[in-house]
Amino acid sequence: MDFELTNDQKMFRQMAREFAERELISAGKEYDQSGEYPYEFFKKMASLGLLGALIPQKYGGLEIGVLTWILMIEQLSWGSMSLTSVTQTGMLPGSVIADAGNEEQKQNYLPPMCRGEKIYALAATEPNAGSDTTSIETKAALDGDTWVLNGNKVFVTNGNVADMIIILAQTDRSKRAKGLVLIAVDKNTSGLFSVPIKGETGLRCGDIAQVRLTDCRVPKVNSINEVGMGLKLAFGGITNMRICIASQCVGLAQRSIDISIKYAKERHQFGKPIGSFQLVQALIAESAVETEAARWLTYNAAYRKDKGLPVAKEVSIAKLFSTEMAIRATVRAIEIHGGYGCFEDYTLERLNREALGILPGGGTSEIHKLNIGRQMLDIDALSR
Repeated sequence: MDFELTNDQKMFRQMAREFAERELISAGKEYDQSGEYPYEFFKKMASLGLLGALIPQKYGGLEIGVLTWILMIEQLSWGSMSLTSVTQTGMLPGSVIADAGNEEQKQNYLPPMCRGEKIYALAATEPNAGSDTTSIETKAALDGDTWVLNGNKVFVTNGNVADMIIILAQTDRSKRAKGLVLIAVDKNTSGLFSVPIKGETGLRCGDIAQVRLTDCRVPKVNSINEVGMGLKLAFGGITNMRICIASQCVGLAQRSIDISIKYAKERHQFGKPIGSFQLVQALIAESAVETEAARWLTYNAAYRKDKGLPVAKEVSIAKLFSTEMAIRATVRAIEIHGGYGCFEDYTLERLNREALGILPGGGTSEIHKLNIGRQMLDIDALSR
């Protein structure tokens, strides 16, 4: 891996940092308190090209590659992980369409997404099928040239506000993964219902939904690629988002360090700044070491993804380490601030909630440990 960033990468990273300082720091606090969905930030992100960073330019995207994208994501998350997470998750279904959709689907769905005019969602998780996606129960049955969908999805990010939801459904349970298909379902389709799931830790301005499909009829041409490719294609987008989550955690952890350094220099006890105390310096040093390690684990995963190299193990390592690291970093920052760290006005309370809230996103720590173990040992602990 070449450790020197290109001029374009440096430019995109600096642009994201300036936007974070100008817009996201103040807005992150406001949206966390109001809990409102950040529609206006889709437009602002679109003006930077951030809603289509991985989308080909012919459809309105930047087509900049995963590494350049996550360099920007790190800086944006330094400003607000919540706002960055909400807006970037909408690109997951877009990247699936860009990778596997037909030309008509790409022309129909991608340009308005990149312009911030449309919001999309991907619905995979079910009440009885989380990490075990081969147990998906949502049924897709063909009736002539029409899919008939029945089932329930949970924890669908953007599920209530989405103009289109990509549904991962099973056509034949006896075929397990080979029976899965992705189907694009537009918002106003009869038989599609969504209900908000309230009370999520940390990411208060987000939209999490339960989606129900009851005799929902969708044209067969809405299939994204062919039956049997559903799981593979979904994981292509999920892999990008796992790298994105790792980068978000790096940005959040760096923000907690920066806040702690400033406070440690300004706060005086026993006649001198608390930053002169060895134990305070140790807390900051521990967070600095772990954040730097997470940063390069994430860069490595993104680099390998861009190069088309095997990446399953590297993505799981980056996602596992970065999400757990961010929690430790925010806890240390709260300790440095003492009682002040537990109040909203000092930002760290929110950063800690955001770190906790994103921990299970893209797969729990335990699932990633199993994935790493499978890659290392060539033994699947979950095989049947």
